[in-house]
Amino acid sequence: MPERLCSLSSCVPRQFHVVKEDKNWTEAQRYCKEEFTDLATIDNMREMKMLISTMNEAGAAYIWIGLKQRSSPKWQWSLADRDFYREDEAEFRKWNSDPPQGMDKNCSVMRTENGKWDSRKCGDTKPFICYDEGNSTHTYVLVTLTNKNWADAQRYCREKHTDLASVRNEAENEKIKTILGDTYAAWIGLFRDAWEWSDGSTFSFRHWKTGEPNYGDSVDGFCAQITSSGHWNDVPCHNPSNFICYEDKLVLVRENKTWIEAMKYCRQHHVDLVSVTSERIQRWVKERAKGASSTHVWMGLQHSCYMGFWFWDNAETVCYSNWAPEGETEPDCTDGLEHQSARVGAVKSGGDGEGEWVMLPQTEKLNFICTTEAQ
Repeated sequence: MPERLCSLSSCVPRQFHVVKEDKNWTEAQRYCKEEFTDLATIDNMREMKMLISTMNEAGAAYIWIGLKQRSSPKWQWSLADRDFYREDEAEFRKWNSDPPQGMDKNCSVMRTENGKWDSRKCGDTKPFICYDEGNSTHTYVLVTLTNKNWADAQRYCREKHTDLASVRNEAENEKIKTILGDTYAAWIGLFRDAWEWSDGSTFSFRHWKTGEPNYGDSVDGFCAQITSSGHWNDVPCHNPSNFICYEDKLVLVRENKTWIEAMKYCRQHHVDLVSVTSERIQRWVKERAKGASSTHVWMGLQHSCYMGFWFWDNAETVCYSNWAPEGETEPDCTDGLEHQSARVGAVKSGGDGEGEWVMLPQTEKLNFICTTEAQ
């Protein structure tokens, strides 16, 4: 068997495109969907800085992004980088009263007495806990010298450290509780808002200007606009503005095709079926697969009976995997070499085990995910 080498490539970049035409938010989204992927979504501060750089190079003063007001609020973490959370960690909660009380209490504190969380009005001033990813000794930093409201605490943590603290599991909760010491309660990074991304992404990253969103007067709701300073403002969605689109490197094709047909389609219209070579790409694939009309989605994974292992259709070896417990079984290689790739890999698009890999006959017809650049 030949030596199997693993690629170090692990990112699926997105490209931003500023469009210097004045359109309302709905018209801007329609344009982005027709020409690129959608209005820009922003996952973290790195992407925010990349977007601002693109915006300044284009000389645009105001632009629409893909954030729009929704009817029902949702709890989420200030630190939105999906690489920070393993499966289900972003959903960890330890409420003192579940569900938390008060529709006007949209920010959360941890209480020292029991380590449980309460919802509080975001304008209240309190000590707060920052998370610092660059400090291996002091990952969490308690700030007590000056009490701040939640938004100012978030801004302080992002400037001095990384962000307000996220709590991913019981062990982290206990660690933060210990750091609180005699402090009665302190802000953590959990907040609730009524905003959603136009492409269905669940990113919780926000970068509002001080005092925003302030929800002025609008009959058709509010959408998010970025100024050249990089801060966000809520603006009536019918206002005209320049806008910024993003072009995704992963494309979900909602057509049912066999694995061979899907591979040919991707190579003809894009680059290839996606190769999932890292946890980061896995998370992007899982996110895209949620929009599928089939229960599973093809990726570029196939098995060679002759070689005796799985590999990607771009010839890369499988070094990262996310098989379902029942997903990887030994393919039947008794039918001759002409059937050596008869078993291929797919991703569950929903339900139990969403995002996990399974082995399926290549003759099944499923949606599929293409990549738009060489990985």
